[in-house]
Amino acid sequence: MRRRLVRGALGIVLVLAIVDGVFGDRGVFANMQQREVLSTLQTSIDDLHAQNAALTDDIRRLREDESAVEELAREELGLIKDGELLIILRDTPEQAAPGSSTPPTAARR
Repeated sequence: MRRRLVRGALGIVLVLAIVDGVFGDRGVFANMQQREVLSTLQTSIDDLHAQNAALTDDIRRLREDESAVEELAREELGLIKDGELLIILRDTPEQAAPGSSTPPTAARR
């Protein structure tokens, strides 16, 4: 009788240990979920490293290459050199792209 009780108790403990090993906080499923989270975070880190490298390269170019600063000023600020002539072409309503929601005058700077 006592042997049966001990075996039953050991069986219950074994089942609980297996259930905890599979479904518990440190179980198989939790481990799989943590690996997915780790993979997602690693991908984000890799993307951020690539962005950081691109921005570092942009900073280096802007510090070392005067033509890069000029190019950026022309594109972003619309600056021109002395003696240059700026010609702005505006679309007329019949030239606007079909289905375009922006007015032709707002489409270009």
